Amino acid sequence: MKKILMLFAVAMLTAGISAQNPPANEGGDKKTEGQVADESETKWHNPDYKPYIESFDQLVTLSDAFAENKLRLALSNYQTGRSIIQKMRESVQRYREEAAEAKHLNEKWYWQTLDRKAKEERQIAEMKRKAKLKAVTYFSRSIAHMDEIQNKKVRESDKFKELIADVYRDWVIQQYDLKNLPQCIDILERYINLDPKYDKEISPHKYLTSCYGFRENVLTKYEAGTEDERIFLKKKKNEHLLRAAELKYKKNSPEYEKILSEVNRDEIIAIHN
Repeated sequence: MKKILMLFAVAMLTAGISAQNPPANEGGDKKTEGQVADESETKWHNPDYKPYIESFDQLVTLSDAFAENKLRLALSNYQTGRSIIQKMRESVQRYREEAAEAKHLNEKWYWQTLDRKAKEERQIAEMKRKAKLKAVTYFSRSIAHMDEIQNKKVRESDKFKELIADVYRDWVIQQYDLKNLPQCIDILERYINLDPKYDKEISPHKYLTSCYGFRENVLTKYEAGTEDERIFLKKKKNEHLLRAAELKYKKNSPEYEKILSEVNRDEIIAIHN
């Protein structure tokens, strides 16, 4: 009798527990494997965790949310860099106006005037240099954010291409002015490869002509690098020089013919040397 009562009590207890905790597949509360996996990850939370194999953790760069966040950060940094350049130009303009309006009664000799004007230009050059360096820092951050985006749909979108083209353009302009010509080559090549329409712009080819020419001259002057490297730089310089001339004047123009003649002479001299 006691055994029967005990079995009855166990059965009632089991039924009560089942009623309070219905199976996950009943009542429309079934969870996906992904949801269950995500919930279980909270138990493994470790802020100091650093993966030895990073392949899995890098998959987050493919998500739309990651891409949108990086685009937002890239735009913010780009706008900050642009703002720095704009404020610098305004400051330079005010400085020039104030210098022009100032009276210099203590200047008795012409050399004093020349010395003052040279000092003013040095001050302006320093204002520009500092602002350009600071702006390049923000443009570089913007590029870094966009480089992290691996979402193919986002990278092929007009929104992405237009923003990164703007950043590349301003980055090159400032770096070129800072005399960092070799560093401009990679970004300029990226720029013209973004979309066929950018390859049809004259300016990037003019910039590349100067940058490749600068590198070629440095290697030649200091007898650095190999002969193959110098020939490669010469060919790239002439390739972009011809492309710029073609875009500006067309192939059947006298201007293009003159540039072509210079290129042929340059490469013939290189061969004979």
